[in-house]
Amino acid sequence: MSNIAPILAALCALAAAAARLPRWKAPESRPFTIGMALLAVWAVLRTPAVNGSANRMTLPSGHFEGFPGLIADVSLVAAGALIGVTVADAWGRALLKRAFYIGLLAVEAAMLLTYDPLHPSSVTVQTHNWILALAGLAVNAAVLAGSVLSYRSVPTRFRLPLSLYMFGGLSGLTLAIIRVVTLLHPAGPQVNSWSPIVSIPIFGFALGSLIAGRRMRDQELEDIDA
Repeated sequence: MSNIAPILAALCALAAAAARLPRWKAPESRPFTIGMALLAVWAVLRTPAVNGSANRMTLPSGHFEGFPGLIADVSLVAAGALIGVTVADAWGRALLKRAFYIGLLAVEAAMLLTYDPLHPSSVTVQTHNWILALAGLAVNAAVLAGSVLSYRSVPTRFRLPLSLYMFGGLSGLTLAIIRVVTLLHPAGPQVNSWSPIVSIPIFGFALGSLIAGRRMRDQELEDIDA
C-alpha cells in the first residue's frame, strides 16, 4: 500500500496535467498545470521503493545524499503555491496571488539553504522540517479559505470540482497540523511513511482538475451549439 498509493496519485496528477495541456496558451491555466506535474514528481520520488533506489544511486562522497528527498520537498512546496495562485486568480485576489509567488521564492530558498548533506546537524534538519510544515499550513489554509469563499460565486456545474479542491486543501491542512504536532513532540507517536497519506490531497486536486476540465469542454460545446 505504501508504494501503490503514491504511484496512483502520481498517475492521477499526470493525467490532470496532460488534460490541461490544450489550455496551455491561457496564462491563468499554467500554474495549476505545472502544479499537477510537480505533485506527480513528489509522489514518484516519495514512493518508498523509488526513493530507496534513488538514494542508493547517490554518489559515495555524500554530496547528493538525500537529494531525491530534497527535490520531492521542493516540488511539493512549489505545487502547493501554484495551486494557491490558481485559487487566488479564480477568486480575483491579485494581492494574494502575488503573495503566493513571493512566498514560493522565499520558502524554496530557505529549503535549499537548510540542505547541507556534507555537514548535517539536528538544527538544519529540524529547520528544514519546520519550513516544510509551516509552508504546508499556510498554503493549504489559503487554498481552503479561497475555495470556500468563492464557492457561491462559481457556476453550479463547477462546484463539484471546487469541492474537491476544498477537500484537497482540508486534508492537506490536516496533514500539515499532524506534521507540526510530531515536530513539537518528537518523543510521541510519529508517522512512519508520509507518502500514502499525502497522496490523499493529491487525489482531491487531480480529480477536481479532471472534472473541471471535462465540464469546461462541455460548456464550450454548449456555447458553440447556441
